[in-house]
Amino acid sequence: MHFVGLGHSHIVALAKGAYALAAQHGLATAEALTCRFFYLYDPQYEPPFVATDDGRRLNAGILAAIRDGAPRFILTSIGGNEHNVLSIAQRDGRFDFILGEDPELARDQQAETIPEAAIRETLRDWMADKTDILRALREATDIPIVQIEPPPPLPRKHVLAYPKEFFRSRIDQRNLSPDTLRYKMWRVQSGILRDLCGDLGVMYVETQPDMIDSAGMLAATAWGKDATHANDHYGEAMVASALRRVLDNPGRG
Repeated sequence: MHFVGLGHSHIVALAKGAYALAAQHGLATAEALTCRFFYLYDPQYEPPFVATDDGRRLNAGILAAIRDGAPRFILTSIGGNEHNVLSIAQRDGRFDFILGEDPELARDQQAETIPEAAIRETLRDWMADKTDILRALREATDIPIVQIEPPPPLPRKHVLAYPKEFFRSRIDQRNLSPDTLRYKMWRVQSGILRDLCGDLGVMYVETQPDMIDSAGMLAATAWGKDATHANDHYGEAMVASALRRVLDNPGRG
């Protein structure tokens, strides 16, 4: 079974995990597992859209990638770091919100409480360029597409261990958000992606429970080597979950 994977920064862990699965013949299937991954920040895939007389179309390199080797399905990790960018630090006053689907989660009593709707619309705006790519991929092909849920945020202590990803100068720890707020932001972003995938007929693979710790953050066994990304152990588990979904649901999505 051949598939192609493409996406943004979280695709790296998925690629490493997929190649490990293929090498060890992970998942007992009647045919060998093969795959090829494409990183959408590489120059040949940027910008993702090109103008045409009647609007725009996907970059020709992306269109070629999704047809590479006549894949059985396309695995995507489109966007996914927006919740981190918006929630790791708070420079203009502290904020928090009540998550409607889990209102009992802790809230920062020193912060201004803003409506969840404002969080959702801000995330939608930040995600728009990426979700447009997912829509265009769905329009470009009839084969199944599987979107992997972005990994949960890494805890504060891990962010502090890798400060350069988000902070060019010395960290003022007073500006760092509580982990609970960051977890709630991730839940909102995941909900937006899940709903979009449902509308598009794209399979949505949620984070495996053993990849989430008791506080809702990424489990230590899945931490990558920076402030926001997961490792190849996470990638292997998530790709295996995606493969099981495809084998159980071989249709369009």
